[in-house]
Amino acid sequence: MSTLNLNVSDPAMLVDRVTPAELLVAIRELEKWGDNELNAVNRMIAVWSARAIAHPGDREGISELQRLIHYALNRAKASSTLSAEYRYRWQATSDMLEARRLNLANADPKAQIARRHVPEILQYLLSSGAGEQLQSGLVEHLGVTTGRVTQLISTLEANGLVTKRKHGRDNLLKLTETGLLHAKSLEQKNRSEVTRGASFLRSAS
Repeated sequence: MSTLNLNVSDPAMLVDRVTPAELLVAIRELEKWGDNELNAVNRMIAVWSARAIAHPGDREGISELQRLIHYALNRAKASSTLSAEYRYRWQATSDMLEARRLNLANADPKAQIARRHVPEILQYLLSSGAGEQLQSGLVEHLGVTTGRVTQLISTLEANGLVTKRKHGRDNLLKLTETGLLHAKSLEQKNRSEVTRGASFLRSAS
């Protein structure tokens, strides 16, 4: 298999066609960093890192990107020709990935379920059929302040239950696979309690 060519004028064309493993091989072969190579690698690192941070639970993807950045900064033959600007940029990205990795390592989704408003949030998001819901809708649904909803969503996101992405001035929220499992479990529990309550009323009448 031929080594990936990083000397391209449009780095966007590589983002979805290349894997971090292939990029690592290409960086190993570089003798020096040229403008096109820098732009291409910088674009891929930025996009892949943003995706990894936005997808709770992807510890393997985060670790793979950290290894890639570490190699580019310290071990590649071309590292001596890497400018301070890109060195700072990639180190900052690596630091963000590390913070996200630590958040995931210490996440405890089950501990969040008993918190006030959390079951309602999970059920609300489940009602969309595992699709996306506007964060602003939760303010009215829960009857709490916008700031309180923001705090709750940030905690749920950090614990791998919810993802969010910008949508104008609002956010679109979606359950992660873990969040979906917990939401369905809560829904089943509620149904069981309703069934038991109905059975009790029938037996008491």
